[in-house]
Amino acid sequence: MVLGGTPAGIAAAVTAARGGARVCLIEERNHLGGMMASGLGNTDAGNPELIGGLAREIFQSIAAYYKEKYGPESKQFKDCREGLCFEPHVAGEIFDRLVQKERIVSFRGFVLKDIDMERNWITKLFILNVIGGGKKTIGGRIFIDATYTGDLFSIASAPYILGREGREAFDESLAGHIFQDPETRQPLPGSTGREDSLIQAYNYRLCLTDSVENMAPLPEPERYDPEKYKILYDYILARGKVSFRDIMIFSPLPNRKYDVNNNGYCWMSTDLIGGSRYYPEASSEERAEIEKTHMEHILGLLKFLRTDPGLPQSLRDEFNRFNPASDEFADNRHLPFQIYVREARRLRASYTFTQHDATTDTLKKDAVGMGSYPLDSHATGPWNFSCPWAEGFFIMPCRPYQIPHSIMIPTWIRNLFVPACVSASHVGYGTLRMEPVYMIMGQAAGTAATLCLKYKCEAVAIPIPELQVILRKNGAILSRQEAKPWIISP
Repeated sequence: MVLGGTPAGIAAAVTAARGGARVCLIEERNHLGGMMASGLGNTDAGNPELIGGLAREIFQSIAAYYKEKYGPESKQFKDCREGLCFEPHVAGEIFDRLVQKERIVSFRGFVLKDIDMERNWITKLFILNVIGGGKKTIGGRIFIDATYTGDLFSIASAPYILGREGREAFDESLAGHIFQDPETRQPLPGSTGREDSLIQAYNYRLCLTDSVENMAPLPEPERYDPEKYKILYDYILARGKVSFRDIMIFSPLPNRKYDVNNNGYCWMSTDLIGGSRYYPEASSEERAEIEKTHMEHILGLLKFLRTDPGLPQSLRDEFNRFNPASDEFADNRHLPFQIYVREARRLRASYTFTQHDATTDTLKKDAVGMGSYPLDSHATGPWNFSCPWAEGFFIMPCRPYQIPHSIMIPTWIRNLFVPACVSASHVGYGTLRMEPVYMIMGQAAGTAATLCLKYKCEAVAIPIPELQVILRKNGAILSRQEAKPWIISP
């Protein structure tokens, strides 16, 4: 039983099915693929030579899509950067194809409402259709929580944390309340390092285009208040002259589309700082309201940037070049369906992944994959205008690191794996939260689940050496020495 049709959940479900298990995949939205199918087309890959297994297979399938559809010499194939840049619907199609090929039973549009447990074993999930209200009860032997928010392990009462640890908790320089110097990567004066309940900002990753032939109208915000955005007057005055790229990051995708993201240097961009705080523990109805508030923020910001007479005409003209792509998200006003949950609940397991795991050479006997993307957090608090970034924003390069299996196992639930909201500090989670790493951990969780079925054992009791043998056999990379060139020949 896999809860969450995220890339982690799909990787887990497909891997378990290939290992001989009967698999059920439950997703609350009508689409599979999470952020990869909902606007995050510019992959946060780190060193792609350390991405192996099913994650590499998925990116290679994306590259093959562009090669076969447009030709090996086409601009589309070159723009996909060997599978790491893609249009949302392409990722969605590939995930759908994988699930169908492995004959995975999937329930879309269902949310988890409750569970049954016997002696610390989860036995049943009670799920509810978000539109029709129909209820289902589904039993299983092994469960995988692949949600972005940790919904299954939380309802099962596994220990978790929300917010930021203080600097002293794990001796992390980036922990707690922080203003970071982007040059030295060290905390600036005014950083207290204190713990708090804040989590990094969310947004939506819009897919915009400047192709007139493929434009859909930009929806109007329901409650537009231009006063909310007039801080940009001061930002423009302080910088002198700005372009659209000083406000938002436009990362090019194939077919003249752009993955639009927050610009951390801008005083107001697509992130809604502070808006994510209550999302992880909110009800599905409350989450829907928070999601709407985030989308309203972005739509209002775009309206302001396109129409406000107090802005330079050149800036308004630049933003008026872009509209939503008409061949994306056709059933959702051409807007992404998945809010970017950059961080939510984090499991507390026997091992906690921290800043030190990502910045020092620490060998893991239970390694199940590799990561290499920098430690990265978006803002958690307001601007101090003497600092270049808002409070909580940091990025720090890391060393290639091994991902330990132990961060995916709750301490007392006997048949549950967690490949997304893993056991990590706020700082450590900043590198684990990337979609390629989610897929790597999802493959490990799916493989571990099949071993639980094979040996009729608890999640904590699977033979790690056998897990690693199977992962390597299926292309996973567990050490730097196993890195493979990322080459997709034309």
